[in-house]
Amino acid sequence: MLKPKYTMRDIYGDVVFSARPAHEDNPWMPSPEKLNALSARESLIAGVPVLVHEATQTDKARKIFELVGLSFPEQPYVYNSKQQYDEVLKKWSAEKQQIVLQYIHDEDTVDRDAYWMDAELLNYLNSKAYLRDIVPDRYVVEREVVESKNLEQALEKWSLPFVLKPGDETPTAGGHGVQICHTDEQLAVAKGLFSQEGAEKVIIEKYVKELENYSCQYAYSPKIGLQYLGTSVQITDDEGMYAGNVMVDNIPEEVIQAGLEIMQAGVDKGYIGIAGFDLLWTEDQEVRAIDLNFRLNGSTSMLMYAESLGHPVAKFFTYDATTPDDNEAFYNVISDYVAQGVLLPLSYYDGDVFDEKQKSSFVCIWHAFSLEDIEKYEEAMYATGHVISQ
Repeated sequence: MLKPKYTMRDIYGDVVFSARPAHEDNPWMPSPEKLNALSARESLIAGVPVLVHEATQTDKARKIFELVGLSFPEQPYVYNSKQQYDEVLKKWSAEKQQIVLQYIHDEDTVDRDAYWMDAELLNYLNSKAYLRDIVPDRYVVEREVVESKNLEQALEKWSLPFVLKPGDETPTAGGHGVQICHTDEQLAVAKGLFSQEGAEKVIIEKYVKELENYSCQYAYSPKIGLQYLGTSVQITDDEGMYAGNVMVDNIPEEVIQAGLEIMQAGVDKGYIGIAGFDLLWTEDQEVRAIDLNFRLNGSTSMLMYAESLGHPVAKFFTYDATTPDDNEAFYNVISDYVAQGVLLPLSYYDGDVFDEKQKSSFVCIWHAFSLEDIEKYEEAMYATGHVISQ
């Protein structure tokens, strides 16, 4: 029977939840359409009300869950605009609900005392600038946080390759804003980007060549204590952009221990909930922490379902229809794999509900006996011409 190891209710208690960042413009986030598509990503592991976009609640979405014998995680709180989204959050605040948010919102929308934990602490723990405050020194990559106006001067002390990241408290996700610089040309592009977007601070970080890039995840609440949820290999492209997670075995114990120490540091400061940390395992068999996510991660649902999937290998990813005109064919292609029992749906975003159609999107977990099997499924899916990666 498909059942998660923990639900959000098990960890957070009687709360309400929104995965979406606030609607304000943010250059370090995916597009608004993508954020709306991801709003229901955690519904299957929630066990609590989730604020989701209406395009995730259609008959097509319902039917795709029924293909694997799962009850559709229908949600009582739905939005289709910034105004509706904010109205629900204001309603929750007025009702004194305990609200779990991935990212801090404006005080005019959510009262600071409505968060399930200290809101300012949540913001602090997720800021890339304060990583050194939280991570034990032996796991910290050489780094420097500088005012943008002083970036040129600071870079005189650095030699390529290195990584530049936004260093203010603006939330980030999916590798957006991370600029890996191997060449002077890449550095020029990165500096132009940070200047264009008006970043107040920039992080300069030593480039570390890893053997693996792990996402280690943990959960803590007074009810369950500190629990290790599992680890996946995080797939990124040459530019550092996120491209999915694959569940793996034989994780170096040093990696799990490093994550445990970082999680404990967050708990000691007052954190409650799920968190995941990007940890590099280097050629020297050392652990280096490059990003902290004191929130649910994209692959959290995969780790929660790992024990009940019935296959030893799993991959979390998101797919889009190639164009809005491909939506129907896209739905039929993914439905076929769901019906085969190798693809677990997490959410379906129906692009046909809009007056001006958008591309449909599908968040899912592949599960099979080998990664090669999953790669063959993906290749065949892409070969239809109706499916592209996120």
